[in-house]
Amino acid sequence: MDTPHTLTGLVVAPWDPAYATARVDYNARFKPFSPDYVMYAKAVADVEVAVRWAARHRIPFRVRSGGHSYEAYSLLNHGLVIDVSRLNHIHWDPATELWHIGAGAQLLEVYQALWDQQEVTIPGGSCPTVGIAGLTLGGGFGLISRQFGLTIDALAAVEMIDRLGRRVFVSDRQHADLFWALRGAGANNFGVITEFTFHASPVSSVTIFSIDWQWARLPEVVRLFQHWADPKRLDRRLTAILTLPAQTSGHISLVGEFLGDQASLHDILEPLLSIPGRTAYVTNVMSYIEAMRHFAGVAGDVSRWMIHGVPAHDTFKNTSAYAYQMLPEPAIQALVKALADPPGPACLVQLGTMGGRIADVKPEATAFCHRLARFDLQYQAYWSEPERAASHIRWVEEFRRALEPWTVGAYVNYCDANIRDWPDAYYGKNLRRLLSIKQQWDPGNLFSYPQGLSQLV
Repeated sequence: MDTPHTLTGLVVAPWDPAYATARVDYNARFKPFSPDYVMYAKAVADVEVAVRWAARHRIPFRVRSGGHSYEAYSLLNHGLVIDVSRLNHIHWDPATELWHIGAGAQLLEVYQALWDQQEVTIPGGSCPTVGIAGLTLGGGFGLISRQFGLTIDALAAVEMIDRLGRRVFVSDRQHADLFWALRGAGANNFGVITEFTFHASPVSSVTIFSIDWQWARLPEVVRLFQHWADPKRLDRRLTAILTLPAQTSGHISLVGEFLGDQASLHDILEPLLSIPGRTAYVTNVMSYIEAMRHFAGVAGDVSRWMIHGVPAHDTFKNTSAYAYQMLPEPAIQALVKALADPPGPACLVQLGTMGGRIADVKPEATAFCHRLARFDLQYQAYWSEPERAASHIRWVEEFRRALEPWTVGAYVNYCDANIRDWPDAYYGKNLRRLLSIKQQWDPGNLFSYPQGLSQLV
């Protein structure tokens, strides 16, 4: 590969001291990659040049924002990584009352900036270092989604660099088909996203809560949780996540966020509080930004409020599915069986409530197709010793397959290389339209990765 003398931005090559860090994935399950170059864009023009350069030299490339791809799809060997993490501006336009957010901005800094300037927010996840691009382009679920929708539901427009290195502005009024596709299938399929424009919603104080039960009560909790979390009846101001961990943990827990007062929340939670075996029940009223810091694991009791796997673990295998119907008794027994004998203590599954504003939007209205699910499932395994990787990966896959008779699809943001029917799992009936738009905007499959639409056209 020739020296990229025409590339701009900060270009890191194998002989550069910064290369050791630039080639490492967030998930330590993957060994360091060996890209030929990592280009850190300092301006949108850097991305334009990088795309044209890669196309001209026929160099494979990947795009990286926060670098949290579960399967390390933002890195590669023997190619170019276009890193947009330094395009992290966050600006409010008072004329339009819209927010312009660079593709590299991390979630917690986005929430903090929106809070500090206007006491507003956009719906999204709570892992603090996830990049806004990856989250948004796959849909974007978080603890206020039942009230405000997915992240893509707050999206007004996108700035994208296309296959010719041209800057394209995309919205409902400009390139509407592409805007449809980017909302749920946008990651490295059609172009490099450099900026998002969002509508924001006002927020103030919220009530967060945590309930624990003895692990032995898992069947009872799951049964009642499913009735309680009926997506059409549950107060949409509340979003909750039920964590079912390995039996050795001794307990199961439900955490969530309510855009209302403690008394009203208590009334909503009353059916769950009556389940025998409850060992803890905590509620706290705080500002929205304080709550986001708690759930991000950077404030308060991390072990109680952490909702992203296991603190201090960065070696993992995760996968996902959606439940459109309540899990019957055989499915609940499959949960018990898998969690009673996992390969290690840091194995779990989480059930996240859906419905509300998420389901107000039709499944075909955006590329994200799983809007009518009752809840999502995220199967997770974490470990430290390299020799334990195989058993944990196998456990996650077997767990997912055990629940397949009662679940549907998967979430593209929780990408899983072991899902064979990933096109249908991620996109369902929206796939045919996506492939047509892919052929229109990227007929030569310049934008490609292992589970990208490029594999299908």
